[in-house]
Amino acid sequence: MELRNMGSVVGLIVGIIVSVFVVRAMNKDGKYKTKYDEMQKIARGHAYRYAYWTLVGYEALFLILEAMGIPKFFDSYTTQFIGLIISVMVQASYCIWNNAYIGLNTNPKRFAIISIWIGILNFVIGLSWLIRSGFLVNGVVHESAINLAVALCFVIMGIELFIKWNMDRKESESEEE
Repeated sequence: MELRNMGSVVGLIVGIIVSVFVVRAMNKDGKYKTKYDEMQKIARGHAYRYAYWTLVGYEALFLILEAMGIPKFFDSYTTQFIGLIISVMVQASYCIWNNAYIGLNTNPKRFAIISIWIGILNFVIGLSWLIRSGFLVNGVVHESAINLAVALCFVIMGIELFIKWNMDRKESESEEE
């Protein structure tokens, strides 16, 4: 295994481990498990189904493109990771718009702060990779794009959360009048 690939694997494992502790830090009660009401659980179930079918469609598309001999846009590692990111975005977006993203025991302010830091950290890491190794290797986008894609994911989720928060705030203000 190349050193660069080993770094990606270690980074992925560290990211998963850190995310466990981040979830605990975001929850008001310090628990690892986020609590959702029945409506949120139903919406999250729908979101997971849409995310799953998005990933199946994405994989099928790339299998077809490969079978047709159409040149790849990304290296294999990046192709798989981008599919996961798109699938996660489908799940997160559906949950955001259906009030099922932030749990009952989640501190929204901590959630926002942690999300911003994760986005910034991934942007900085991605930018340093881009400066150090470029965006294209042998004519395809390689894993230097992954951290930038994760940063973009967090930016999009932040924008969605902000828009949804404003819509809900305006709706509650108009109900009070």
